Amino acid sequence: MDNHYLLWTQAISGDATAYARLVHLFFQPLFLYGCKFTRNRELIKDCIQDVFLEVWQKRALLDSEIPPKPYLMASLRRRIHRAVLANRLVLTPDDRCADPEFEVEFSVEEAFIREEATLQTAGQCLRLLHSLPKRQQEVIYLKYFQELSRDQMAEVMNISPQSVSNLIQLALKWLRSRLKSKVLLVLLLFPYFC
Repeated sequence: MDNHYLLWTQAISGDATAYARLVHLFFQPLFLYGCKFTRNRELIKDCIQDVFLEVWQKRALLDSEIPPKPYLMASLRRRIHRAVLANRLVLTPDDRCADPEFEVEFSVEEAFIREEATLQTAGQCLRLLHSLPKRQQEVIYLKYFQELSRDQMAEVMNISPQSVSNLIQLALKWLRSRLKSKVLLVLLLFPYFC
């Protein structure tokens, strides 16, 4: 049993110390994931707190076999979508997104800034990643940046595992077709997609 499962099991058994450690462990990754859906940082923090509060309040009903990371990500995703839709009319223009859709900022560009010769290629790759449909961006983010399994991604996105596979295949096929060389795609994305 890995550390996440152990903390999860202890927390839903009522161990307040394990619960606090679980919150500490997952707050930052959940916050970064929430930033993909809205720019309203306070809304994200509130939603994360609500997710953890609900975990604590309903801990007796939760299954200790549930993988905590995808469960928490799926809960946050649903809560943010509900909050954004409910508050759409009262949000300021800076906080409002056109839709509560997934907005990903791939960190590919940061890795290439160190090398002047690859900036143009990195920019092209980044533009390609951002030009993918939102669902394909999300599945790429969850698989390669959050390292979730196909079933975990399906749970987070509320779609079937086959749909996850289809989205990944469509995204990678589209990216390959847009790059001049498959070798270039592998060289650019391998460090991020392993």
